[in-house]
Amino acid sequence: MTDKLKKLCKDGNKRTRLIFILGAAGVLLIAGSELLPDKNSADTAQQSELTLDESERYRENIEKQLTGIISQISGVGEADVMITVSGTKEYVYAEQYDVSRKSQSGGEDTQQSGQVILAGASGKTQPVLKKIMTPQISGAVVVCEGANDDRTRERVVNAVSAALGLPSTKISVEPSR
Repeated sequence: MTDKLKKLCKDGNKRTRLIFILGAAGVLLIAGSELLPDKNSADTAQQSELTLDESERYRENIEKQLTGIISQISGVGEADVMITVSGTKEYVYAEQYDVSRKSQSGGEDTQQSGQVILAGASGKTQPVLKKIMTPQISGAVVVCEGANDDRTRERVVNAVSAALGLPSTKISVEPSR
């Protein structure tokens, strides 16, 4: 096989050589593109990591604020709070939908296609952000001094329920050692 290629390169005309060289270059480009890292997957991984960091900061901020509030309740000494969140921060972008309906022999087919709306100035376009959804708080645990007293425990549960919008069944208040 290699002997035939060598003979073709030596004996062939310029056109055959050019086709051979271009073909080899094409194969090398295709093979080389597989070795390079995919920029989109790296961007997605970095954005996912950033979203997790934002969710962690959100959770820590809520815990800090709640600890401050609970420690001011009558009968409560030091308090420690842990909340659990489900999901991460989500960005919801404005979309434009095209709806088409076709009626054939009494039946109705509906097709929808959506596109994210882009807007911008100075030559830069960005998607239009409709809203940002924060992670859902799914539960809370409070460990505090004074939780042995039923009235104090009830006050803490009511405060956490009001602050986080959680039912009392998702809140645990325990006495500290």
